Amino acid sequence: MEKLYRLSEVARILAVSTRTIQRWDVAGKIKCIRTPNGKRRIPESEIQRILGKHPDQPTERKLVIYARVSSHEQKKKGDLERQVQIIKEKIDSSLFSTIDIIEDVGSGLHDKRKGLLKLLTLAKNKQITDVAVRYKDRLTRFGFEYLHIYFDSHGDTLHVLDDKEKEPTLQEELVEDLLAIVTSFSGKLYGSRSHKNHIIQEKVKGAIHDVANLPDKVEEKSTE
Repeated sequence: MEKLYRLSEVARILAVSTRTIQRWDVAGKIKCIRTPNGKRRIPESEIQRILGKHPDQPTERKLVIYARVSSHEQKKKGDLERQVQIIKEKIDSSLFSTIDIIEDVGSGLHDKRKGLLKLLTLAKNKQITDVAVRYKDRLTRFGFEYLHIYFDSHGDTLHVLDDKEKEPTLQEELVEDLLAIVTSFSGKLYGSRSHKNHIIQEKVKGAIHDVANLPDKVEEKSTE
């Protein structure tokens, strides 16, 4: 009898989340067998098929690790290196013949990042088979599903290695993006290293901090 694997085992082998495998099952992209108590089990032949492992036709998998931060200050703090390191620790490197790294410094709202455009071109030209990011928002703040469909349409597997315990809060994400946008526009107007640009950035940081710390409910003054 063919060996059957649990979802958690298959997720580790394929370097995807269990939720991704569940979506594949619903979409008919992977064959699952149900146990008497309704649990999913994956036949070994399905794993081999997805990995592209055939005795007479071995297939190389080429992975790109994509990391992004919003500011050069974050880059200096080593945030890019940490993203890459965490992904490398979670991904089974033995599955890939090559592993390349693409990094970006810019807002997740900006859709013309050099690194992102390079990544999309590699996928379009069939030069990669897999993409790995730590969080969804490292690729984009909005429209992640469109990028997911794009990679899928070119035969690439997108791996999102969320670490929920360390994931930034919504407030932190919005502050990060607002500062990135202001930095970009102010730099274009006054020069990225100008004193005026620095002053504007500091004032915006202070304003965002003040707003973020306002109480949820502000008592309205009586007009009577």
